Amino acid sequence: MRESHPVIKNELLANLLRPQRILFIVNPKAGTNLQKHIRDSIDNNLNHKNFEYGIWLTEHEGHAAELTRKALEDGYEIIVAVGGDGSINEVASALVGSSAVMGIIPAGSGNGLAMHLGYGRDIDEAIKKLNTAEVQIIDCGTMNGRPFFNISGVGFDGLVSNLMKGSHWRGFLPYFLKSVEAGLSYTPRECCIELDGKILNLKCFAISIANGPMYGYNFQIAPNALLDDGLFEVVILKDAPRWQYFAALPSMLNSKIYNADFVEHYAARKVKISAQGENHVHLDGEGIIVKGDLNFEIKPAALKVLVPKS
Repeated sequence: MRESHPVIKNELLANLLRPQRILFIVNPKAGTNLQKHIRDSIDNNLNHKNFEYGIWLTEHEGHAAELTRKALEDGYEIIVAVGGDGSINEVASALVGSSAVMGIIPAGSGNGLAMHLGYGRDIDEAIKKLNTAEVQIIDCGTMNGRPFFNISGVGFDGLVSNLMKGSHWRGFLPYFLKSVEAGLSYTPRECCIELDGKILNLKCFAISIANGPMYGYNFQIAPNALLDDGLFEVVILKDAPRWQYFAALPSMLNSKIYNADFVEHYAARKVKISAQGENHVHLDGEGIIVKGDLNFEIKPAALKVLVPKS
């Protein structure tokens, strides 16, 4: 931790102008490996008059959530996740319902939520943005009680995330190759989808339950999604010839995916998906396999997040 706030002899002013306590929870194994110089980046770019900081490193899966809970006990006011979507999910999950605020330094492969909020991909610039960022209160989604903050997916993109799980090869190219592999092998499934009581029976290639609009790499699967409106944007990719899915990729970069003939989208607070057998699912990019029904619920105004000024 570093204390660099100037000495103020007036006790009242010293209390009013004291620096905020900010903790950086760093995943040293996150995708880009740019975070290896995180201490130098913080020293050079954080406003030390406004912040005194600590740096804690994660050592295993789930450790970021443990460290976040310890940080809350220690009185940290801002906890910054330095890593990928999985690290952000862990920190955010432990902060739900607390008075502390989450910041993000993108160091993963996709960085979907960080990109949408405006942090970009450059670590030095992201730290500078923390100096003037403003607090926004966003919603949290849950799937069978497990939290997510950006997007959960069932089907094709759930399979991609499961194929990527455990891989040490990160970045756009391996993700693209796994997407091609999954796209050629995944068989659309008959699903019963309940949206706030409305029931759809469709053969689905993928279903995205979106709190935020984009995956990593600026691919927008749910252009209408808002982080703070108390609703999911549910985007359904129906059964179609495989070439149509690949042909629609450019439309995800210009927010036109809803124009595709095989896409339906809805807004809902509660979503239930039923399908036979095992479901390939991801929560903020982390792949899991779930048997039985998938129950999604939105928790409005659940998390305080620092958002860079435009």
